Amino acid sequence: MDMSETINNCTPHLRFPGCTGKWETPSIDEVFDVRNGYTPSKYVAEYWEGGTIPWFRMEDIRENGGILTDAIQHITPQAVKGSGLFKKNSIILATTATIGVHAMVIADSLANQRFTNFSIRKSLIDKYSPMFVYYAFYGIDEWCKRNTNAGGLLSVNMPALLKQPFFTPSLDEQIKIAECLEAEDQMIFAQEQKVESLKAHKKGLMQQLFPQSGETTPRLRFPGFTGEWEEKKMGDVFTRITRRNTENNQNVLTISAQYGLISQLDFFKKSVAAADVTGYYLLNKGEFAYNKSSSQGRPFGAIKPLRLYDKGVVSTLYICFKCNDPMEIDFWDQYFDAGLLDKELLSIAQEGARNHGLLNIPTSGFFGLSVLSPSIDEQQKIASCLSTLDDAIRAENDKLEALKDHKKGLMQHLFPNSK
Repeated sequence: MDMSETINNCTPHLRFPGCTGKWETPSIDEVFDVRNGYTPSKYVAEYWEGGTIPWFRMEDIRENGGILTDAIQHITPQAVKGSGLFKKNSIILATTATIGVHAMVIADSLANQRFTNFSIRKSLIDKYSPMFVYYAFYGIDEWCKRNTNAGGLLSVNMPALLKQPFFTPSLDEQIKIAECLEAEDQMIFAQEQKVESLKAHKKGLMQQLFPQSGETTPRLRFPGFTGEWEEKKMGDVFTRITRRNTENNQNVLTISAQYGLISQLDFFKKSVAAADVTGYYLLNKGEFAYNKSSSQGRPFGAIKPLRLYDKGVVSTLYICFKCNDPMEIDFWDQYFDAGLLDKELLSIAQEGARNHGLLNIPTSGFFGLSVLSPSIDEQQKIASCLSTLDDAIRAENDKLEALKDHKKGLMQHLFPNSK
């Protein structure tokens, strides 16, 4: 590739050999036919029963990525409005609520009203590579995030969006850019599969190393360990922490599935806590916090120890506690990660509404829950085995993030800089 200076923001910094000259700058509405998505009435059975036409929702993009072939839900031809289906290889862009997400649909389909559809005009079909358009829309995603209408439900400033330039090189350069980025995506996908494979391996191993529901011994033991695990109460193993943040520690923590207890500044790039955090609970390294909010993969919330910092603070909505024996921290971290407390939590989750989105788990009931514990030697064997897998998962995930960062940087150089 050759390096070139950006000329009036109409050429990228990085060019393929033989690719020269300014890119064209038609407006988005000159390139695309634009239509809104919609939701057929849920009360009309003939719109849904036996449907064969994919109908996409926001979660379909989040769960299945940016190139969509099918959907969980389908509609019938009777549900399609007179303007017809969204065309194969067209783009759906989230323009209300969850702003700045797009996908390419590679089968004729429809999407709900949160999306706007962008289909290359029939007269321009031969001038554009669908995959180039798909990658170019990442820049449009970022523009949308910066240009939303305030008040009520967030929405993109559509009149302004449609007048934005859609930077267009020759078809040959489009194809080269798309092929380059597709190769990047293939490496990212392969690395994602590697990470998911390790996570699945760990999950399967945990099912063998910990007793399953109704059992008191695991199915897989390290040599030399026999006998049933001992049933204990949480209050026998842990001591509740209600230590207030009288020192005004500003390291406000949140729980991440990947990182555990992590600073809001590191995770969100900003603090979302109250201005005064002196009333929060103060945690020391190795102490646990239970966030009662359900999340994807954690229907009964998450319990994590503080590992990344010497101290930090959490909202008093969390239940905080420490191991009576510090040597057991790693074991109980893995025990909670395996979801072995979920059935117990279900038994004490009180009927009725949640409090600010939190599960209604009484603190007294939490420390009365039953857990199963082996000897300290078996605990350490289990914790060491699973921690080694955690290290491998973390290392492979770091490689994944590096690949994503590389792709992001590459895209910044392969497309003109548009503000």
